Amino acid sequence: MRESLPEVLVIGAGMYVSGRGTSGYGTVLPTLVQAQTEGLIGQIRVAATSHTSIQFIKNQLNELNKVMGTTTDIIGYPDSGYNSTAYETALSETSHPACAIVVVPDHLHHKIASEVIKYGIHPLIVKPFTPTVSEGLQLIHLADSLNVYGAVEFHKRFDESNLVLKQAISEGKLGDLSYITVEYSQKRLVRDIFSDWITETNIFQYLGVHYVDLIYFLTNATPVKALATSQCMTSNYPDSIQAIIEWRAPNGIEFISTINTNWIDPNSTSAMSDQKITVVGSEGRFQADQKHRGVQLITQDSNGMEELNPYFSQIYMDHDNKMSINGYGPKSITRFIKDVREIVSAKVDRRMLEQLRPSFKSSLVSTSVIEAVNTSLNNGNEWVFVHPETGRVQHNHHDSS
Repeated sequence: MRESLPEVLVIGAGMYVSGRGTSGYGTVLPTLVQAQTEGLIGQIRVAATSHTSIQFIKNQLNELNKVMGTTTDIIGYPDSGYNSTAYETALSETSHPACAIVVVPDHLHHKIASEVIKYGIHPLIVKPFTPTVSEGLQLIHLADSLNVYGAVEFHKRFDESNLVLKQAISEGKLGDLSYITVEYSQKRLVRDIFSDWITETNIFQYLGVHYVDLIYFLTNATPVKALATSQCMTSNYPDSIQAIIEWRAPNGIEFISTINTNWIDPNSTSAMSDQKITVVGSEGRFQADQKHRGVQLITQDSNGMEELNPYFSQIYMDHDNKMSINGYGPKSITRFIKDVREIVSAKVDRRMLEQLRPSFKSSLVSTSVIEAVNTSLNNGNEWVFVHPETGRVQHNHHDSS
């Protein structure tokens, strides 16, 4: 009996979906085009808030089909005008088996993912999981009650350089960890793209959360407390945030991570993201510059010099002379699709996957740190204690344990 191909519903139509506001095609759309061509998925549906956004995606898709030599089509919602609840119609028309990729502003994650789960559709939420732990716990309980698998698109878990680091830590090559330093910034245009909902997020919640999840993934440590400071340079909202997080490793030894984030790099800089990580332990040191990966493209057009990261999300010709999308960004989405297929065909139990993947349950750790960092920013940059298992946060003067 032939296996039914899952339909995929994308809720959202912005930069990560279609490359809106950039010169590219995004990551989600080309990944799904390739997945459909390879026979991994069936119908693709996209729900936005306006038909203008749907038309933009269809135009991008037409160009992608030319570039990749494909014939993919989508069903878009709404079919005219503006409708902020067009995703509800899309959900009602999506046939099972199915999964959804939720790419909407942070404050809508809980509301929209809840609706997806109630339809029995497995969701992948583009980070962060939720801004608050209470929302995250509600989604976990809802998914459990309806036997739905939920994951978060933390693609840095799939970056080969980070997997090398994980191996070094697991083999004890670095000894007991002492501190981790992260520098992560993006061009100002990213902030401008998110200007409509800038009050509902911040640069740490948007970027820094990647490395919170990564540190948890690398070390299996538990966050203990967090302190954050910020600077407002272009508006009344933080453009730069520095977060200090204390972690407790499984062996009981504590270490510190410092995550510095901003979205005020000049638009003329040579890459969309500039990111570095340093990990220092009692027996060794690991450093990775994830911008300078040794690939430069220098042209006479408006881009000038670009520092390319072909390992994240790039479309280029493969060994069979076919244009395809490659990298750890597409890989994380494709892995989710394959996981859903295996759940549907009863080849794997979702509870087993929850121990291996950036599932809702494991992503609650990063959400607990987001909430602690935001609490610290709102309360005079004080230390805030974190309890990821319950989401309870405590101010330093209330708890000295």
